Amino acid sequence: MNTNVVKTKSNAPSLQVDAMTLEGSESFSLVGSQITPRGVCVSCSDSEITALHGSNNFESQPKFPVLLISLDLEFCSGELIQLETQAQIQSIRRVSQQEFEVYMSFNNMAQDGYRHIARYIVDCEGVTE
Repeated sequence: MNTNVVKTKSNAPSLQVDAMTLEGSESFSLVGSQITPRGVCVSCSDSEITALHGSNNFESQPKFPVLLISLDLEFCSGELIQLETQAQIQSIRRVSQQEFEVYMSFNNMAQDGYRHIARYIVDCEGVTE
């Protein structure tokens, strides 16, 4: 999987997740709410979950598909790290009538990807304190 480093002008950390089905039929830009070295949590609408899952009845299928994801980790310094990997949906939780939280675990993350995620988590903790 790939890692890219870019410089931006923002001074606030942000997490953007682009997810695409393995067959590449649809792609979605999602806002990440939490990240750990094991996975990421994103906010989704009902229609986005249905499209990513490939089925209208995602509750009835026991296993969720593997997705191709691109993570944009924007640090306080303005540094932007782009990581590409695969992820599998682990759980879906309804937050409101229109919004869901989707937890995905990483598959085949590049070794330096874990290091960048750990740096990002520390960078975000400095902002919230």
